[in-house]
Amino acid sequence: MRLSSTSRFNLFIFLILALLAGYAGCGGRDLAGDTKSFFQRLFGPKTPRTTFHKQLSKNGEIGEQDLELWDKAYGIAKSTPLRVETPHREVISLDNNLLYSAQAMRLIVPVGRRLRIRVQDAGTPLFGELFSLSGGRAGKRPITYWPVDGREMVYEPSRLPAEELLLLVQTPPWQFTRYELEIVTEPVLLFPVEGKDEAAIQSFWGAARDGGKRSHEGNDIFAPKGTRLLAMADGKITRVNNGGLGGKTVWLYDAERDLRYYYAHLDEQLVGRGQLVSRGDVVGTVGNTGNARTTPPHLHFGVYAGSATDPYPFLRRADPPPPRPEYTLKGPAAGMNVPRSGNHYLRLTPGREGVKIRQLDNGEAVIGLGVSGRYYRVKTERGEIGYVNFD
Repeated sequence: MRLSSTSRFNLFIFLILALLAGYAGCGGRDLAGDTKSFFQRLFGPKTPRTTFHKQLSKNGEIGEQDLELWDKAYGIAKSTPLRVETPHREVISLDNNLLYSAQAMRLIVPVGRRLRIRVQDAGTPLFGELFSLSGGRAGKRPITYWPVDGREMVYEPSRLPAEELLLLVQTPPWQFTRYELEIVTEPVLLFPVEGKDEAAIQSFWGAARDGGKRSHEGNDIFAPKGTRLLAMADGKITRVNNGGLGGKTVWLYDAERDLRYYYAHLDEQLVGRGQLVSRGDVVGTVGNTGNARTTPPHLHFGVYAGSATDPYPFLRRADPPPPRPEYTLKGPAAGMNVPRSGNHYLRLTPGREGVKIRQLDNGEAVIGLGVSGRYYRVKTERGEIGYVNFD
């Protein structure tokens, strides 16, 4: 007997659920959680924007042509993002033009930093989605997004040495909107030397050693002898050694991130091999053992993911609050003109070192969409979007 397409699909779903049930029974895992995870991987996450889009289509709240324009704005923004560096703050001011509704920006976040994206002063709902970039192209599905009732997303990269990301923010159709976007990073780990911060680092990654025969594979953090050294994360002590260049050393394995942290030149080792430690536990004290015996006491700190990687992103303090924009727009999506004197370049990034898109014509009409620092985000009559300074 030949099954219909509907029957075949139902049989396929039944078999998948049976497999998941067997898997849950063997491993003691939650069937509902496994099923949800499976279908999210198969069909993608149901983001607030996709849910809203489905409601618009179902309820007929927007014409088909307008919905296509709204989707087109999303696609244009995703394929032609601007570039920003953290920390970043920008005020976006939009009218109800559907093609202006979506704005996107690329940023790079190194491993060791946690990305925090907040939006403030938004009078209407907003859809914010974060994508991972590979080869300059964004994936089809966001890696995280603003929840329906929230205005903050947090993401910790896992790619070494850094991950390139794309943030896409879109307003609902036919909404006058003004919102303030803040993008900052913070360290994912606790600073390893009690009472100190990045100001105590005096020797950095890549500095020459032994007359240039080797390079420094860590950061040296200076502190008085006997200063307590802290576990930067929950983990397991895998080695406690004494000898060689590092003198008294401790290795801590962070299973959550699959990273190893190396503490060298210790005066005292206060943990044992195989010991489980929690973030903030004392693992030893600052000293100058090994090849540091002729230097002031300090901790040589290293991070290893198979090979050594620069620890500085893990040690650098949280970004300071980004400065507020220095200018304001006259209104949502305000009409503006390029000054009639001087050279004014449309750039991918809000800064004088940003890549130039082109030199704007003096007196050229543009639409102001936002402000970051001393730079306007504008859209030209040719359809280009970029940052420009009119000083």
